[in-house]
Amino acid sequence: MANAKLSLREKQNAVQKAIRDKLGIPEGSQTYVWIRDMWDDEVIYEISGSEKNLFRVSYTIDADGKVTLGTPEKVVEQTSYKTIESLQAKYADLIQESAKRIYKDDKERIKKVLDLCHAILTTPQGEEIDIGEAIKECDSCIAWLKAQEAAKTEDGESYPASAFAYAPDAEKPSEWKLRLWEDPTKKVTRKQLGAASAALSPGGFRGQKVDIPADDLSAVKRKIRAAYKSLDVPDEDIPKWVKEANEVRDYIHESISVPVAEATTENIAKGIVPIRIIQPGFNSSKSRHYSDSAVKDAVKIFEGAKMYANHATKTEEKERPERDIRDWVATVRNAKVSEKGTAVAEAHIHAGWLKDMVSNLHEHGTLDKLGVSINSIGRGSKQKIDGVETFAVESLVDHPFKSVDFVTEAGAGGAVGVKESPEILDVCIIDLARLKEVRPDLIKEVESEIDTKIKQEAKKIMETQEQIDKLTKDNEALAKERDELKGKLTEADKAKAKAEAQAVIKEAVGKAQLPDAAKARILEQFKEAEKADGIDAAIKAESDYLSKITEQGKVKNLGGSQPDAEKARKELKESFKASYISSGKSEAEAEKLAETAVNGR
Repeated sequence: MANAKLSLREKQNAVQKAIRDKLGIPEGSQTYVWIRDMWDDEVIYEISGSEKNLFRVSYTIDADGKVTLGTPEKVVEQTSYKTIESLQAKYADLIQESAKRIYKDDKERIKKVLDLCHAILTTPQGEEIDIGEAIKECDSCIAWLKAQEAAKTEDGESYPASAFAYAPDAEKPSEWKLRLWEDPTKKVTRKQLGAASAALSPGGFRGQKVDIPADDLSAVKRKIRAAYKSLDVPDEDIPKWVKEANEVRDYIHESISVPVAEATTENIAKGIVPIRIIQPGFNSSKSRHYSDSAVKDAVKIFEGAKMYANHATKTEEKERPERDIRDWVATVRNAKVSEKGTAVAEAHIHAGWLKDMVSNLHEHGTLDKLGVSINSIGRGSKQKIDGVETFAVESLVDHPFKSVDFVTEAGAGGAVGVKESPEILDVCIIDLARLKEVRPDLIKEVESEIDTKIKQEAKKIMETQEQIDKLTKDNEALAKERDELKGKLTEADKAKAKAEAQAVIKEAVGKAQLPDAAKARILEQFKEAEKADGIDAAIKAESDYLSKITEQGKVKNLGGSQPDAEKARKELKESFKASYISSGKSEAEAEKLAETAVNGR
């Protein structure tokens, strides 16, 4: 460091002489060294000549005034004496920040600074330029821009991080995904939420499925659900792709201190006490995390709710869940969401003893010892928020036994506890063991009703089985009767057909010019025939036979030799056989009958 006892002029002369000595420039020489600018530990100097040469060098001066120089560095002549590369870096930063920020003001100013930087950076080498003011303006603009919201451009519009369901780093728009705003004017719309939800489905949105890290997926779904609820979309209409499979209901019992700073003496005298019902974010134990929509639900649910002195005991909850009217001390009025996003209201106290207590507490400055505690039911799921495993409460469920009670254990402005045992009988979340404990009569009634229904169903089954057995027997009897009738009809048809055939046969035989013995033989042959087929052939065969035998049964007129007679006999037999077959006889029967006919017996 330079010696503080030396004047600026003395320091300048000492450094100038040290530079001349180091360069070997003697006194009286035409080569001069001029100090252009000087600081406590650095100096800019010029060496005269045909070309201006500027150098920067560090220095120190000890207590005796001795100067020690550093290594000289040649620089470009600038008012700020900074290298041109510095401005180039500032210019690049300004362009980058202006492209990724949302801002409406100072656009003209930023454009002027960008134009100035561009003009300086494109100045031909060797010309004198002053970059000090440009760097100063760049720094000012960059600082201002960094205070503005970062933005991501989609479809020609700029959107902040809040417009996206997934924005892990507010300063890195390139990582933002699932836009929830349809445009900067309309902002969140059901149409845009539908597209974001579809992108999380197996098929994606228009075939494109978004890739979200597994650890962040629950938070993304939670943000989309909250956006749907901000549009008052019913739970059943929210796409299943953004719902949590493990969504459940749970009991909510949070104690919160009275906001003393908001209490006024005038209102306290009237029995009006400001209260905080619930606030967004973690409770003090971080066992629960309340969404903005849960806070809004609290305003709707608790407006007009009864306030009691202390929570009910387990015995009281079991025997009188609707609470004792003597414990009803106030009513919740003017519930709303505050500017800080907290559900707040007023407790309008009607119990005189509590009014006196509140006034005394306020007078002695101990009103903060009084607290309020809510009894409700929340719906949500187990999730990791900000690295903490917690129950994310997305909504509060209205319940006939909800209440906001005055208690002596408050949480200094925040929720302090969670009841582990269920105190509110909500059929959606109560388990069987608890139901048996608090309502054994109801269990017996349900069991009795189930037993009655089982017996009724068993009786119906038995009656039905009896009807089935009876119908089965009736069906079997009808089937048997049907088969019998069918058999009788068949026999009748056969008998009729046989009678008609016999009539035709008898008529044909009766008209035939044959001896009675021959007719009898033909009738015997056809006595079982059900058709008259073959009767004409049989009559002809009988006639031919008689014409070829003598009265003693001998064959005559066979034309001489024994072979001819045998031939005639065979032909006659075949004729008889053919007639028998045509009448329905089998070949064996026809053979036998034909043989008998030819032999005459």
